[in-house]
Amino acid sequence: MGEDDDSHPSEMRLYKNIPQMSFDDTDREPDQTFSLNRDLTGELEYATKISRFSNVYHLSIHISKNFGADTTKVFYIGLRGEWTEFRRHEVTICNYEASANPADHRVHQVTPQTHFIS
Repeated sequence: MGEDDDSHPSEMRLYKNIPQMSFDDTDREPDQTFSLNRDLTGELEYATKISRFSNVYHLSIHISKNFGADTTKVFYIGLRGEWTEFRRHEVTICNYEASANPADHRVHQVTPQTHFIS
């Protein structure tokens, strides 16, 4: 929601999961860009791409353009969605074998039986 003049935002870019983001990072491709319409009452909704915005733990909003003024005025940004508690997954230590080491494995030997037919 913005002012009823050229300072109203006209473009918004969303970046997900970049916790230390700065203005230098806005050169990268955003996860989604919105062309905004003037909204004086805060009634317009913009739908995000569901496939890109599941599992978001950090959201950066970059208001990249307005309708022509030198400054941009934003009065309100509303977000909708489902909140789930962030669970940090600890590193699991795993050992992988490029090739098996026979000394590390038990070997069950089966003795072949010889059958004589007479």
